[in-house]
Amino acid sequence: MIEFVKGRLHSKQPHRVVIEQNGTGFEILVPFTTSSRLGAAGSQVELLCHLHWRQEDGPQLFGFFAEDERQLFRLLNRVNKVGPKLAINIMSATSPEAFAGMILSEDSVRLTALKGVGPKLASRLIVELKEGIAKLGIGSAQPVEADGGSSVIPFEADVREALENLGYTGKEIAQSLKRVAKELSPDASIETTIEAVLRSFSK
Repeated sequence: MIEFVKGRLHSKQPHRVVIEQNGTGFEILVPFTTSSRLGAAGSQVELLCHLHWRQEDGPQLFGFFAEDERQLFRLLNRVNKVGPKLAINIMSATSPEAFAGMILSEDSVRLTALKGVGPKLASRLIVELKEGIAKLGIGSAQPVEADGGSSVIPFEADVREALENLGYTGKEIAQSLKRVAKELSPDASIETTIEAVLRSFSK
């Protein structure tokens, strides 16, 4: 088991980072909540890891900035019909606290707004995760309110491209950009902008 990887951040994308350690580059898949908290390429980083092995694909490392993210990822992977990539997409669209709140309050409406989560899966998530999330001690049954801001979408073209790479349709992206436009400041970073858009899908 690989507990963590520590080294120089070679490159960073919303769902993928490469960390260089002693001349070897480790590809690590991450939720956007993790990649948005990392520094720029060249900085020293440390990610908690989970090694997943599929017979057809071989080993794949998943990384997390904090232990609550890793524990939530592991809980999601135990749910029937939820693989590691869907777990990453779900975690990218909301914070661990907000997702835990959806489960604890049995908020199927907000759960089905997450990419890849339909009504049946939302019900399964609530049933199978409620006890485990309660034991983790994260989140509450209260909804998370959005902050106010301006109507500018910083890095709009780059944000659209990143979301398309994550599997969102043009219509979904356009609707989400409209929802978050007033929440963002004109000088928001691309990471902040993508994070706001992803989280809007869970509202």
